[in-house]
Amino acid sequence: MTRRRGIQAGTMAACLWLALATMTSGQIEANGLSLEPMAVPVVGDTPQPGQIRLIENLGAFGLGPNLPGSRYAVVAQHLVRIDAASGQILSILRPLPGPNR
Repeated sequence: MTRRRGIQAGTMAACLWLALATMTSGQIEANGLSLEPMAVPVVGDTPQPGQIRLIENLGAFGLGPNLPGSRYAVVAQHLVRIDAASGQILSILRPLPGPNR
């Protein structure tokens, strides 16, 4: 009898976890947020804050000063220029070198 209750409790816990994970995933997608990283940046897109890495040391990337109203950033392993206020991608400069490039 005790074993049966343990199995039932485990099954119920698994079902509850699955339902919660499904609801959370649906809420994230319904809000326009993505759980996956951006594949390739596109001019005009506005990546989520977690997909953007702002560049502070411009010289390390061979860049001059930021243009007024914009910032340089890395999005999906690409060097891009984004609008400082909205975060919208204004231009894609180049892919970053990496092990797969």
